[in-house]
Amino acid sequence: MEKINLSHNLLGCRFDNWLRLKRTNPITNKKQGRFITLVTFVLGLPALLEWLIFYIPIRRTRVKQGPVYIVGYWRSGTTFLQNLLTRDPQYGWFDPVKTVTFNNCILLKHMMEKLQKRLLKGARPMDNMEYELNLPMEEVFAQATISTQAISHMLVFPDGGKGAKYIETAFIDEQDETRQREWRKAYDYILRKVTWLSKGKALLLKSPENTCRIGELKRCYPKAKFINIYRNPYKVIMSTVNMFTKEMELLCLNTPAPREVIEDISIELFERIYRKAFKELDHLPREDRIDICYEDFCKDPLGYVKMIYDRLEIGGFEEARPYFEEHLESQKNYQKNVFTLEPALRDKINSRLGFYFDHYGYEMITD
Repeated sequence: MEKINLSHNLLGCRFDNWLRLKRTNPITNKKQGRFITLVTFVLGLPALLEWLIFYIPIRRTRVKQGPVYIVGYWRSGTTFLQNLLTRDPQYGWFDPVKTVTFNNCILLKHMMEKLQKRLLKGARPMDNMEYELNLPMEEVFAQATISTQAISHMLVFPDGGKGAKYIETAFIDEQDETRQREWRKAYDYILRKVTWLSKGKALLLKSPENTCRIGELKRCYPKAKFINIYRNPYKVIMSTVNMFTKEMELLCLNTPAPREVIEDISIELFERIYRKAFKELDHLPREDRIDICYEDFCKDPLGYVKMIYDRLEIGGFEEARPYFEEHLESQKNYQKNVFTLEPALRDKINSRLGFYFDHYGYEMITD
């Protein structure tokens, strides 16, 4: 029986963007599809009004500082790191209201806050962390509400695996000029809007697909700095497969992809992203990037935050230290998921990701 997901990530989609997505993808979950159409239509008028009223001040806003980007594949520790760093009051970031309901986050802010407090309760589907209004989300979910170029659409329209076409939207500098312009316009707008809402603060951002467009982001925002966090690839792939599977179960509007396809996509995307990322990271000035090993970071998070601030020449660490310590204390009982590495998956990882093992010095398991 078809169920309606009241926290579906496209319920905050701009109505015209939802119609474009609907027109170019098959939808078999008709009940959820009709519900999204209804909600986006109802929210369409206040969204248009918000755009008309605030368009000029937002367009006049400049993303002058940073942004500071946390890059790394899904499940590499990017969320833990971003949650911690955004405790520093000097940063602006995308909270759930500015992300999921990006188009209505000003005029309907208070209503959206009340709704999301009710709908986001409970652990995230991929781990044991909570969605909370005072914690950040990935900025590309906001972009997904105004653009068809978002890799997250792959989870909504998997089409048995054909939805992998949305992977190409992450590699924006490999697209034609028209699609590049569309992406830049949408992405720059969401950053300007949240910068304006944050009263000009530097933005601290995290979206895994940014890992394969470091060069493009640096061209768009020359003062951008990058924190690259990496992790054991076996743990990353197992956790990513679990995440994609569970998110697809919640968000899918047509035919889910089989687990084997999800495994293959996760590994192939990992390889493609890091072969590109390694080259682009090497071209960054030393003071604009730092590499952090997740396993080491977990042993001394505060020490590594101090290292990040020093390396990237970010001021204000001592002033922010109490906020970091308070957040770390709140997370001391967090329990990570544990997965069993199946031989077939291990062999697939070994056959494609040897370059990553070599680059970071992880030991490859062969039996």
